[in-house]
Amino acid sequence: MEVRLTFLCENYVLQGKGLIGEHGLSLLVEREGRYILFDTGQGLGLVPNARALGVDLSRVEGVVLSHGHYDHTGGLAELLHQTKGLKVTAHPDLFSPKYSRRHGGLRYIGVPYPKDALEGWGAELDLRREPMEVLPGVFTTGEVKERGRGDEDLLVKTEGGLEVDPLLDDLSLFAETKEGIVLMVGCAHAGLVEILRHVEDLSGRRTFAAVVGGMHLGFLPPERREEVIEELRGFDIRAFGVAHCTGLEAGLLMRERLRAEVHLCHVGFFLGV
Repeated sequence: MEVRLTFLCENYVLQGKGLIGEHGLSLLVEREGRYILFDTGQGLGLVPNARALGVDLSRVEGVVLSHGHYDHTGGLAELLHQTKGLKVTAHPDLFSPKYSRRHGGLRYIGVPYPKDALEGWGAELDLRREPMEVLPGVFTTGEVKERGRGDEDLLVKTEGGLEVDPLLDDLSLFAETKEGIVLMVGCAHAGLVEILRHVEDLSGRRTFAAVVGGMHLGFLPPERREEVIEELRGFDIRAFGVAHCTGLEAGLLMRERLRAEVHLCHVGFFLGV
């Protein structure tokens, strides 16, 4: 079965298409004439970009949220106004109060809308830790148990105060194809290498036709970024579509170091496997 991916929200756009770039991510996932979204971006670009690209959001039957940060969930309100009875699949920690302390300040970076507001706008929330099938042959990873090093600048508010967020809500999507697994990551907060191993265990397959999305390499210290790129050489990955928090520098390093096609993605980028 083929899977088709289109970037509706991404940090970068090409000139002359009338599209909006934003720090965020949203992928349209098509399988057998059925559509879901993986993330919704910040909320600035989803609807106008879909319109410019000829995508009818009313045909989307569900959305999977990779984690509870604003740049992946902010487009939910506009999406729900375009659809009816939309199923929203995510981890139970989606609505935990999340903060960032980068750039010398503290700011809220969690889901911009309360749970009851989303339900009032028609969202059917399915919050679970376990993997599930969301389209034929397309699955969520569920909670990734073996996790990489966390980002100490990303925090969560608990009864004891602010703590480093373990981001247990970080999940990914993967699709089975005859060419191999197509893995879609939102920000890979669980660790890109750890997610790849988790998907190998879930699927029983070792070949990845493509790994696409935000890989968080742009926020890693240079030495750790080099380690991750070196570890990627141990996997059978045919192509990468680097986007969002991967960073252009990391994407170019991957082109230089890896035995795979490496695409630098943008709004409107399309991949079919």
